[in-house]
Amino acid sequence: MVYIYSIIYRLVLYPYLLWRGRKALSHTWYRRLRMTLLVEFLLALLGVLIHRYIEHSLMSFYMSMGLFIFFSLGYASVFALLINGLRLLDERYLGWYARLGSRIKLWAERLVWLLSGVIFLGTMYSGYLNVADPATRYHRLVIDRLANPSIPAEHRLRLALLTDLHIGEGITPGYVEQAVDRTLAEKPDLVLIGGDYIDHDHKYAYTERVMQAMRRLNQAPHGVYYVLGNHEYRVDTLANMRWVEQVGGTLLVDSVAQPAGGLINLIGRDDYVNRSRAMLEQLTRGLDTSRPTILLEHTPEELDSLKGESIDLALYGHTHGGQLWPMPLLIWLKYGIVSGTERIGQTEVCVTSGIGAAGAPYRIGTRSELVIYDLYW
Repeated sequence: MVYIYSIIYRLVLYPYLLWRGRKALSHTWYRRLRMTLLVEFLLALLGVLIHRYIEHSLMSFYMSMGLFIFFSLGYASVFALLINGLRLLDERYLGWYARLGSRIKLWAERLVWLLSGVIFLGTMYSGYLNVADPATRYHRLVIDRLANPSIPAEHRLRLALLTDLHIGEGITPGYVEQAVDRTLAEKPDLVLIGGDYIDHDHKYAYTERVMQAMRRLNQAPHGVYYVLGNHEYRVDTLANMRWVEQVGGTLLVDSVAQPAGGLINLIGRDDYVNRSRAMLEQLTRGLDTSRPTILLEHTPEELDSLKGESIDLALYGHTHGGQLWPMPLLIWLKYGIVSGTERIGQTEVCVTSGIGAAGAPYRIGTRSELVIYDLYW
């Protein structure tokens, strides 16, 4: 859908740019702008029409660049609209701009265009870098209810949490390989994949290069466990589920496993989009509370349901940390947390911004991340 939105946005934005450009640019530069916008729009439209039929790295780059242009034009145009809004307020209430000479006004218009271009190029570069160079977030959790503070912890378990990989046109095989390399370099005992490992079409995940990379995660001594995210429910959920088995992972759908030789309880909860999923209290009923209990779930909905449950650590993704500023504000209003950790009852809650990105490898105001948890008890 983001590709469709980008075309609609261009249909609104490009006439505005041409209207402003006619006033600020010379005739030659205006013609160049008009031709550039026309060609770019036709290329973007062509990509939307044919991208599902061509699976190639060049097509992935082509579509990603289209979204980069779309997102960065958004930031540049918001800046230009803000400046023009201030100018209109000045004309109505102060009149400072009206008293300027025509030459100064022309240069002011050109300065706005120049700064808009800087914002456009700057957000393209930083948007890509925020995905291409993920952070590694380290957390240490001592499970007090099971630990004796007077003696060293008997058990230590290292978890690697990867969510929101979004394998697709934007998240390429090369990126998947790098994410796997980064994960294995941390020597995790257990790898947890918190949903949205597929972006919009599973054919990209079924390529041999991607599957070989994901199979390498099975080097973790206690295995790799997956849960479903909302994107796995978008197209051919059964194929998305079979993929987990084919890369050697274990898919938990409203079920509980005891990995690490039975040292922990791992609850894998179905995603919130499945309204018939099990209640959390059903999944925790009868669990052996003498071992740590970890909840792996994609969407941080209904966090208050953790209160009163014997869950030591709850792991979520989905939010992408907002992915595009100012979306973090809306994410916070919806879930009460954007990314990071907090305590709810006796549970430590961790919401990660995810290792990948939806649509295109582009983030503003947030960064892709791998989460490493060291548990002690």
